[in-house]
Amino acid sequence: MSLNIVDQGVNNTISYAKGDTRLHGKITVRGSGNRIAIGPGAGAYNLQLNLGSNCKVLIADHCTLGALFIHAAEKAEIVIGRETGVTGLVRLLLHEAGRIQIGAGCLLASDIDITVSDMHSIVDVESGKRLNPARDIVIEDRVWIGQRAMILKGSHIEAGSIVGAGSIVTGHVPANSMAVGVPAKVIKTSVTWDHRLL
Repeated sequence: MSLNIVDQGVNNTISYAKGDTRLHGKITVRGSGNRIAIGPGAGAYNLQLNLGSNCKVLIADHCTLGALFIHAAEKAEIVIGRETGVTGLVRLLLHEAGRIQIGAGCLLASDIDITVSDMHSIVDVESGKRLNPARDIVIEDRVWIGQRAMILKGSHIEAGSIVGAGSIVTGHVPANSMAVGVPAKVIKTSVTWDHRLL
């Protein structure tokens, strides 16, 4: 199995290292004006991209993407930095316009959802105004996110931080901090992490 491309639109640009046998999955593009770029040395056992129109997906080199699933409807942007690793199913959800930025050297465990939107509108009855617009998400370099975590709209996780398993991030996590719980709260500062079991 390799990377299967289904392009149903026009003016879409899809670039990746076609000779690399480590990249498996499916890219489905329903609309037009999309740009997808996957850097050399990237691998995945089940990459799934579903794009509408005018979306941008930029994945840097030497990423391990596991079973990364990206759904982007329209005018969405996803940027993933080099050498970031996904160990299982991670869903990046952009049901409306927005941006998800994941830095370099991050580690994301399995069963994680990262979403810029509530996927439905909450509307004030008197004014008719929507109360829950989409908001961008920033995950800086070298962030470790534990299994079954959720990163919700407007979240900003600074470099070197750790998000505990099962946590729900709804706001800001400072650099080199450990945040856990529902909603996630910082329980320790001045920490870092290492892939090795030291």
